[in-house]
Amino acid sequence: MHCSCPGEGGLSRRSLLTASVAAVAGGAALAAAPAGSADPTMPRPLPENALVTLGVQAGPPPVPHRTGISSTLKIGGDLYQIDCGLGSLNAFANAGFTFDGLKSMFITHLHTDHMVDYWSFFLSGGYTAAKGKAPVSVFGPGSAGGLPPSRVGGTDPATIDPAAPTPGLAATTRALQQAFAYTNNIFIRDMGTDDIEGLIDVVEIAVPPGSSYLDRAPATAPFPVTADDNVTVTATLVSHYDVYPAFAFRFDLKKSGVSVTFSGDTTKSDNLIALAKDTDILVHEAQFSLDDAYYGNRFPPGYLVRSHTSAVQVGEVAAAANAGQVILSHYEPTDLPDSEWQKAIGQNYSGRLTVARDGQVFEL
Repeated sequence: MHCSCPGEGGLSRRSLLTASVAAVAGGAALAAAPAGSADPTMPRPLPENALVTLGVQAGPPPVPHRTGISSTLKIGGDLYQIDCGLGSLNAFANAGFTFDGLKSMFITHLHTDHMVDYWSFFLSGGYTAAKGKAPVSVFGPGSAGGLPPSRVGGTDPATIDPAAPTPGLAATTRALQQAFAYTNNIFIRDMGTDDIEGLIDVVEIAVPPGSSYLDRAPATAPFPVTADDNVTVTATLVSHYDVYPAFAFRFDLKKSGVSVTFSGDTTKSDNLIALAKDTDILVHEAQFSLDDAYYGNRFPPGYLVRSHTSAVQVGEVAAAANAGQVILSHYEPTDLPDSEWQKAIGQNYSGRLTVARDGQVFEL
């Protein structure tokens, strides 16, 4: 593992998105299995390039029959994983993906619901890795550098590991490798598996000067993360309550010119609008309302307005960015009729809108 920030800047270009086989909830989705398939659980062959919303569920608690926030970009035979919510490894397998196809992974921020399955991809998925598979590059946050005071009235809140209370992705990965050392050592000896450490290359994303855990998302121009033969990835800082750093990511596909931007968890963000300018697809989070009473006051006072984007604001962001299509993910409530989301977002945005479902496939 190492910490660095390779890359180059991204380009904006609007491309026509190919319609997929079936329209579901206002968006393009592919059926789960081909007609006449002997096994209805077998996934349908995917398009050459696709976005798969593996899971759209927000929040750390498990929700029956729902998968936590996670998406995969398929570019030819290469897979790019964005966030690893609860159940995302199973959803990854259900989509027909395998660990050997995984090229890179991107973690928007270090809240549980975005990274709880992170190590599972390597601990369980890596069990099947072909000998000599190139390491998966994992891009994500470094250390926050400090903790905020308690927001719920605690004058002396408990602190886990006071000597190092804000580990970034690299330190977290080292700790996970150590925590699971025994099972890995046994499998290396009994099954001939590879050392997981050789399957992962952690890159903590360097943020531009001027931000800190006390000033988490000042005005920030998009900055480079990485680039390869398939894609150029850029990022920006977004504001998500006390979490730092929290990223939004943009992927510009080199051959097709299609761009896909992921908001991560964020309030209405000018930084995100700049990152998503003229993007073909904007995958955005949403709380239908930011009124605490709408959710029975189960959040700390003021939490929602400092953490998330309302449905109306999603429309404002999409319109300002001139996004070609909005795909709603990490949204709540999940049982609200799509028409309610469309009505609220449509107050400001007239483009194509899809309220995504777990496992939905969008051809690029």
